[in-house]
Amino acid sequence: MLRVLAGVAALAVGATLVLAQNTGAITQRKAAMKAIAGGAKVVSDMARGEFEKDEGGQKVKVKVDFDLAKAQAALKTIETEATKAKGLFPDDSKMGETKASAKIFTDRAGFMKAMDQLIADAGAAQRAAKDKDGLAAEWKKVAANCGGCHKDYREK
Repeated sequence: MLRVLAGVAALAVGATLVLAQNTGAITQRKAAMKAIAGGAKVVSDMARGEFEKDEGGQKVKVKVDFDLAKAQAALKTIETEATKAKGLFPDDSKMGETKASAKIFTDRAGFMKAMDQLIADAGAAQRAAKDKDGLAAEWKKVAANCGGCHKDYREK
């Protein structure tokens, strides 16, 4: 009887933890981060002028031409989705299927500052980049934000 009660109590605690997770916020922020990554790939490939793809086990370099409109659209996506993502880290979304580090919730001011810097740099890059070299220079600033935030605020 004691085992049955312990089992029921464990299930109740587990169910409470699952219900306490804000899966909607987690799903939305995953979508926002995926959109940011998509924009980042477009800009990164364009700034380098190429990307590598795997064709039958062989790495093949594919040339990417500079396209100001596409670069600006990708940077706008990064700016917009990062702005949206800032509001998608409520305290009830700490646990669950997420790579968000606990540090986001204990150093919220630092995390918000990092997100604000990403947003500002993506916006500045949209206005400043007029050619491939300008995009490459601006992209370094934006990409540094991504790397720093992943290092500090994302679980490995």
